[in-house]
Amino acid sequence: ISPGTNFEYLNEPTENNIVSLLIDENAGIYSVGYAAIDVSTGKTICNEIHSTRDDKTYALDEAFNLLQTYSTSEVILTLDSKEIDKEWLIHYLELESLHYSVNTKRFKISFQNELFTRIFSINSFLSAIEFLDLERHPYTTESLAVLIDFIIEHDESIIEKMNKPQFLGNNRYMYIGNNAMEQLSVISRDPADITLLDLIDKTSTAFGKRLLKERLLNPICDKELLEKRYDLTELLLPNINRFETHLKQIYDLERITRRIKLRKLHPVELTYIAMSLEAILKLLDDAQQNGLDIEENLYDETSEMLKVLHDTFELDICARFRIEQINDNLFKDGIYPAIDTIVKTQEKEVDKMESVAQHVESLFEKDKLFTGTTKYATVAYLESEGYYLNLTKNRFTLIEKSLKDSFVTIDNQHHFFKDFQYKYLKNAVKVQAPLFEEITRNYETSQVKLVSLVKQRYIESLDLLENRFSLLLDKLIVFIANIDVAISNAKCSKTMNLSRPVIEEGSFYEAIGLRHPIIESNDERGIYVPNDIFLGNNNASTHNHITLNASDGEDVLGVLLYGINSSGKSSLMKSIGLSVVLAQAGFFVPAVELRFGLYDKLFTRIVSQDNLYKGLSTFAVEMMELKNIFNRANERSLVLGDEISQGTETESALAIVSSAILKLISLKSTFIFATHLHQLGSIPQLQKLQNLIFLHLGIKYDESNDSLIYNRVLQLGMGDSLYGLEFAKSLHMDKEFLTMAQTIRENLNHGGSDVKKLQKQKRSKYNKDLYLSKCALCEEQVEDVHHIVEQQEADRDGHIDHFHKNHKYNLIPLCKNHHNLVHEGKINISGFVMTNEGLKLHYEIKES
Repeated sequence: ISPGTNFEYLNEPTENNIVSLLIDENAGIYSVGYAAIDVSTGKTICNEIHSTRDDKTYALDEAFNLLQTYSTSEVILTLDSKEIDKEWLIHYLELESLHYSVNTKRFKISFQNELFTRIFSINSFLSAIEFLDLERHPYTTESLAVLIDFIIEHDESIIEKMNKPQFLGNNRYMYIGNNAMEQLSVISRDPADITLLDLIDKTSTAFGKRLLKERLLNPICDKELLEKRYDLTELLLPNINRFETHLKQIYDLERITRRIKLRKLHPVELTYIAMSLEAILKLLDDAQQNGLDIEENLYDETSEMLKVLHDTFELDICARFRIEQINDNLFKDGIYPAIDTIVKTQEKEVDKMESVAQHVESLFEKDKLFTGTTKYATVAYLESEGYYLNLTKNRFTLIEKSLKDSFVTIDNQHHFFKDFQYKYLKNAVKVQAPLFEEITRNYETSQVKLVSLVKQRYIESLDLLENRFSLLLDKLIVFIANIDVAISNAKCSKTMNLSRPVIEEGSFYEAIGLRHPIIESNDERGIYVPNDIFLGNNNASTHNHITLNASDGEDVLGVLLYGINSSGKSSLMKSIGLSVVLAQAGFFVPAVELRFGLYDKLFTRIVSQDNLYKGLSTFAVEMMELKNIFNRANERSLVLGDEISQGTETESALAIVSSAILKLISLKSTFIFATHLHQLGSIPQLQKLQNLIFLHLGIKYDESNDSLIYNRVLQLGMGDSLYGLEFAKSLHMDKEFLTMAQTIRENLNHGGSDVKKLQKQKRSKYNKDLYLSKCALCEEQVEDVHHIVEQQEADRDGHIDHFHKNHKYNLIPLCKNHHNLVHEGKINISGFVMTNEGLKLHYEIKES
């Protein structure tokens, strides 16, 4: 078994794609045929990508994106040109982190047609390639043929009855450039990272989980379809818990359906189907009551399938077996008369043994040795010894004489117990006899026939289930997965305080109260400070934005965003990208309001590090990604850049960033760059631009507390270019500083006192992460917990604006005295603000 052909032992709910890449190169220009199959579901996807003279590695970059977007367990690489540097290509695509092999087989079109006809069950006057709509994609068809042939070599049985391939190459999807999904932390190859996918996946079914991931990683440009996704979420919002209860009882029907088609379904999985169908019927009832559009007869067909399962199978018996373990009759009486005959034959043989046991029992009753219903002689069976009787040694001793003087009549023949064999064990006596051996032979002969016939009829019954109900199962899978993803979205809407995006015509982006969902999820960073921002056509704005004030009424195509490290400029920039991904995937967004025109393309230039796989330095990676953006961006593109050209010296950086800005302005792309380069404001070519504005996230130095305060709110202009000196001023980097740090560490480690005491402190009933150690304003014992923004300001879901009323940093532990002073208005508590020393509580004591 290879990783991609693992069918029996796949427990993870995520997809398990095995991928074929056929790569050609001509004068440094690459073409790629991509094909992927998940054998556990039968889903096949493919694509064909061609580079251009101006963008020679476009196809390779797209292939890399596909490998990241669709979970890939194994890659088969075929090279169509001897000129390709195999080792360089493997490094470029980062295949070393995957299980990969290099294929040298090539397949003619005649073989491809024959192969596809069989695998995809094609019966048409068209050729198989034409039937699959792949006649214009020769790299894809051969790549797909290579993939199918590889799977057949490993396990031919798992490649039958595949779904028709889904071709990805159309304009329905938003183009995602420069590995933006990973740069924005939508996904990550490091399982320890918190990703957007982790945060918004509240699905209950395995196939719902796969659909949610597929949607999130493939944002679309179809307004009508996106509105349908938003509508379904809103429709289900009032009944999240009810639907979620049903969804949690539904097994992975997508993989189960695939196993039915391949005749690999285990009998125990029939019980999974039955339990799932029962939950689905309840879900369909609720869906109908909530006004969902349900296909006609879907409920009746589901009821019919459930009835067929109950009428055909003994589901309690099925629950005991995998397919290779079957050793009992799985069917109801009357379904297969031949099986019923064998079962009756076996029952007669068992009845003979029970007759012998009853005779032994009668001796106890006759001699009045015991009373009650306890069985003293039991029928037992061992594969190595067959049938026998078992008694305890004490009880056997009581009836030994009378037993050996008696006989039993079976099939009109007398069998004398004096001729039986008695094996004395430590605490029991095992009774054996020629009669028992004959019964065993008859039973085991019947058993061989039974198992063979049951297995044969079981496989036939799977064939009947597929022919009768596979279309129903496919419809249910689509319907339930959509419900599951919508319920997940609705749940996030409530718990994360998300809102429905508004899609309008035009090229613009307007967000009110925009937040970064991943950063916001970390309570230890304090209450997130949201921002308003507008980009694009100023006629589309419905609010008075700082960006519009900065642009003097011109359209805002570009923003240069300044701020000290940790001020939040990268977070704000990424939050824009994340909101667009969420909105165009059909999910609600972390903002009070989001209005925008659909984007065709999203590019990021965020992560700056040497790429050892591709053999590029930090600066080379930046330039390569910038080049790709310029070649691929258009007027409906959003470009996000963080510290562009930080891999080179200042003069070159200024020249490169300025040129990049001018290039994107000429393309009419929308962009926002986070930067430290204050000299950009003095570049003559940039000073002439009416569509470029300068904003910053300001800080101020609090002399009384000797700390920097980050307000995290957008402000006009570039801010103070010397803010680094303010930061240094607050650090006191000298011997005194180091001595004090050492003293503090020693105090913290003194007997582990503070940490250990913290572990023993009582937690707040409002938030388990808040320990009630001492009053926030003095050293006295905590008696109360105060809500900074009072609870009465919260909505019915407990939210105050964008945060929950019980957020850790909306709560402060107070002694009774200070709590009273707060409510008397003698102490005014503003809340927590971020400083270079971490979060600080700001409050004012009013003089009486």
